This record gives sequence, C-alpha cells and structure tokens, in this order.
Amino acid sequence: MTSPWIYFTSLMMTCASIMLHMYFTVMYSDLKDDFINPIDLSRKLNYYVIPEMMLHAISSVLLLFSGAWVCFIFNLPMMLWNVQLYLTHNHLHDSTTIFKDVSNRQKRSFIKLAWFSILFFTYLFMFVSRLVD
Repeated sequence: MTSPWIYFTSLMMTCASIMLHMYFTVMYSDLKDDFINPIDLSRKLNYYVIPEMMLHAISSVLLLFSGAWVCFIFNLPMMLWNVQLYLTHNHLHDSTTIFKDVSNRQKRSFIKLAWFSILFFTYLFMFVSRLVD
C-alpha cells in the first residue's frame, strides 16, 4: 500500500503547479489588455516553465516508484505532452511571436489548470483515504 506521504508530496507539488498556471493565466490576460509588454511577459514566464514541468515529472516519477500505478498512468498524458513540448522547442515563450500565440498559450494554461485541479482533488482523496486506513 502506498504511503499517505507520497500523496501529500504530490498534492503539494500539484498545488504549486496550480498556482503557477494561475499566474500564467493572469499574465496572458495582462498581455491581451496591454498591461505588460511581450518582452517582460516572456522573461517572467520563461523563468517558471521548466520548474513547472520538473515539478510534474518529479511527482509522476515519485508515484511510479512508490507503486501508485493508477495515479502514475493518470499523470502520463500530461508528462508526455510536456516532453513533446520540450523536444519541439515549443515550451518557451518568444517575445516576437507571443501576440499570435497568446490565445493558444492561454488555452494550454487553462487545460493544464483544469488537469492539475483534478489531480489535486484526486491526491487529496487518496491522502485522506490512506490516513484513515
């Protein structure tokens, strides 16, 4: 049986990812409303792209090695999507093309935000159920 602390660690990492994507969403809205210029947006968001991907990868590998197969398989599509974005060099923001990409980037951020919200409640349920057992 998987330790509840594995789920708690994944819960905290997912919470950090949710906060990062909320920040991304706010920054995209600021760019659309012309409150921030593209160079500043790219500089600020590129600083957090790789750490967000690493948080998710570490959480997924932690679940894999702890034997939580169902949660790992649930994480696998997002992890593969992150790997695909990284390998195609589409993970960083380019200040020269951000205006034509901002709607797609915002949709991507909303999708990840929804995904991490589902993961958050799943890990919360698993953590509490393991504590009760």
